[in-house]
Amino acid sequence: MRDTKEGKERKQKAVRKKQVGLDERAKQPEAQPSILLEWIVHLARKRPAKAAMTIAIIAFVLAFGWIWVHPFVAFLMALFLLNIVGEFLFPVRYKVTKEGVEVSSFLHKRKIRWEQIRRLEVFNDSLFLSPYPKPSRLDNLRGLWLRWDGEPEGFQRLIQICQSKIQAETQTG
Repeated sequence: MRDTKEGKERKQKAVRKKQVGLDERAKQPEAQPSILLEWIVHLARKRPAKAAMTIAIIAFVLAFGWIWVHPFVAFLMALFLLNIVGEFLFPVRYKVTKEGVEVSSFLHKRKIRWEQIRRLEVFNDSLFLSPYPKPSRLDNLRGLWLRWDGEPEGFQRLIQICQSKIQAETQTG
């Protein structure tokens, strides 16, 4: 009987400690950067036939590797292919903050700060942010594509935000 009372007391103390910890965390301000604009683009939804074909090819490679090579190698090949086409198959989340731009997708998360951006190129439904002032072979490795899938007014707002942030950083830097 004594063991159960001690056990209950220990559990109650642990619950009180957790509650105190939660209260302290709730009082602390969040370290989230202020988000100016946030959206999600899912390219596979627009092209379901292409998405189905991509999934079929990945499944074929997985089955082929499983049967003829080795299950582990087949798994690695499928993961490699998913990594390549992940931006097409899975939703991509874009965040424009006061500090910079963040793009996150399946197995990828990339950030670029406003002070790093030297060039902005505007296309029909996307923006390209590059750390190089002139076109370079490294643009695709270092730059970020911001695809837009919504209304044109939102795209214009995105362009204005990016232009104003880049101009502010070039004037201060």
